[in-house]
Amino acid sequence: MNKLLIISFDAVASDEWEALSRRGNAAAFSREAAVTLGVKSIFLTNTYPVHCSVITGRPPAVHGLVSNTEPFPNRNPLWRTDAKLIRARTLWQAAAESGLSVSAVLWPCTGHSPHIRCNIPEIHTRPGQNQALANLAAGSKLSQLRMLLRHGKLLDGIGQPALDRFVTACAADILRECQPDLTLVHLTCYDTMCHSFGRDPERLAPAFESLDENLGILLDAAGKDRSVIVFSDHAQLSVHTLLTPNSMLADLGLIRWEAGEWQAGPEGCFIECCGGSAFFHPGRLDTKGIRNVRAAVEESVGFNRFLTSDEMLECGRHALPFGFCAKVGFCYEALEKDEKGNHGYPVDYPGYEVFYAARGKRFTPGTTRRGGSLLDIAGIAAAELGIAF
Repeated sequence: MNKLLIISFDAVASDEWEALSRRGNAAAFSREAAVTLGVKSIFLTNTYPVHCSVITGRPPAVHGLVSNTEPFPNRNPLWRTDAKLIRARTLWQAAAESGLSVSAVLWPCTGHSPHIRCNIPEIHTRPGQNQALANLAAGSKLSQLRMLLRHGKLLDGIGQPALDRFVTACAADILRECQPDLTLVHLTCYDTMCHSFGRDPERLAPAFESLDENLGILLDAAGKDRSVIVFSDHAQLSVHTLLTPNSMLADLGLIRWEAGEWQAGPEGCFIECCGGSAFFHPGRLDTKGIRNVRAAVEESVGFNRFLTSDEMLECGRHALPFGFCAKVGFCYEALEKDEKGNHGYPVDYPGYEVFYAARGKRFTPGTTRRGGSLLDIAGIAAAELGIAF
C-alpha cells in the first residue's frame, strides 16, 4: 500500500498542461511522473459530475450526480454538495472501509461524508447563508476551525487566487500533521479565471503561476514517498455569445419571466442550461408541443446539434426527450451574465481533451502517452492504495 495524494487542476486542458509543465514545479513533477495527454473527459463535462466519475470510476448515469446544481433555471440554484447524492461506491468509501484514513480539501460532493476524517468540503451558499457556518455544518468542525485560525487571513471571500492559496496551505498542513492515506485536493483558480477571460494565455498567466506555486507546496508537503496523481476534470472553450434558451419557451408561451426569475407555466416544462449543452424537461407538455420546442431549438442562434442517444445516456438524461449543444463560441445559461469561457460541451469538441499524470513506484518517470479516459483514474488510485475497488 502507498499513501496517495490526488490533485484536481480544474479546467486545465491537455495542451494547457503541456504549457504549464514547462514551468518550475510542474516541470519537475513531469520528469518524475507518467503523463497521459489527450484524455477524454466524461460527459456532462462539468465539475461535479466529472469529479464524481473520477472518484467512482462510473459515468453520471450510474453515480447519479448529473449536474452541478438543481435543474430549474432560477437565480440561486441549489448546488449538489452532499456526498449522499452519489449513488455509486466512492474511492473514499472503499478506502475508509479498508481501514485507511481519508482527507479532502474543497473536493466536490464531500459534504456530510461519514468516511472522510478531515473534511473541508466545497460548499456553495445561498443568499443569507454564512459561508463559515455552512462549511462547519457539512465538514470536520475542529479541523476547519483550526485551519481558519491558521490560514483564514489568506482568504478574500471566495476570490481567486486567494482561495487556492488557502486550500493549499490547509492541505499541506493536513499532509504533514495527519499523514492521511488518501488526500483529495481541488484547485479552482484556473477555472474561475477562464470563466472571466476565456482561454486567453496572457490573462490566464496569473492562474498558471498560482497552479505551479501551489503544486510545489503540495509536493513538498507530500514528500517523495507518497504517490501523486494530478488531473484535470474538463477543459474550457472561449465564449463570445451567451444564450438564454428559456427565452424560446417564453416566446412559445410555455414559461414566463417574472420578478427577475423564470416561472414555470402550467405544463411545467423548462430548459436546463449546463454551459455548452442544455436539456429540455417536458413536464406535462404533449408530443406536439415537444416537437414545436425541438423545431425552435434547431432554428435558434448558436445551435450546433442535438445530443446523441449515447451522450444522453452517459450523462443520465436518457429519460428526457432531447438535449442539444452549442457551437464553439456560444454557451447556454439560465440568466444573462458576463461569461468569456465555459464548459459542459460534448467530449468530441476540438481542443477539449484533458490530462492526468501519476508519480509513484508503479509508474515510469518522464514518459508520455496519449488517449484514455478520466474513468481510468479510480482504478489507478485503488491500485496505489492497495484496496479492492
